[in-house]
Amino acid sequence: MRIIGIDPGTVCCGYGIVETRTRRGGSQANPVHIISGDIRLDKKEPLPARLKTLYDSLKSITEQYKPSHLCLEKIFYHKSIRSAFTLGSARGVVLLLAAENNIPVSEYNSTELKMALTGYGRAEKRQVQEMVKVILNLDRSDSTLSEDSTDALALCICHINSSRVRCKEPGARSQESE
Repeated sequence: MRIIGIDPGTVCCGYGIVETRTRRGGSQANPVHIISGDIRLDKKEPLPARLKTLYDSLKSITEQYKPSHLCLEKIFYHKSIRSAFTLGSARGVVLLLAAENNIPVSEYNSTELKMALTGYGRAEKRQVQEMVKVILNLDRSDSTLSEDSTDALALCICHINSSRVRCKEPGARSQESE
């Protein structure tokens, strides 16, 4: 299973790709970091131009790495309605990309994300970042991993953990079928 996590934004969009492989006997191996980074967009450009750049960049990444699943953080209330609409536009670009490539989409709220990584739904961002590095066996002293790409990788890990739980539950249904 190859998962792309995307933390959408119209100035900076974080992405991360993580892969799991099934071991002999059916258990999954530890997740492996494939790539992560940020797509930086010029905030001086009009929104439609930034959305096109975002789409083209994500399309290139998905064509190169061919993820089988895509995950996003669920929409949450913003203090500013304007920023909520702008974020919704970036999410729309991501959802369109997923639909065009028949990639199933799963969404997780921030509490689920924090719980999956730290065991505590109100964990601080720093704790989540640290756990991403530990789980993916990344250099813990490496400060080049941005907050946005760390959030994207955290989404991937959350999806892997959620998939494992769903697979173990009798009669479990995937989110995609709901």
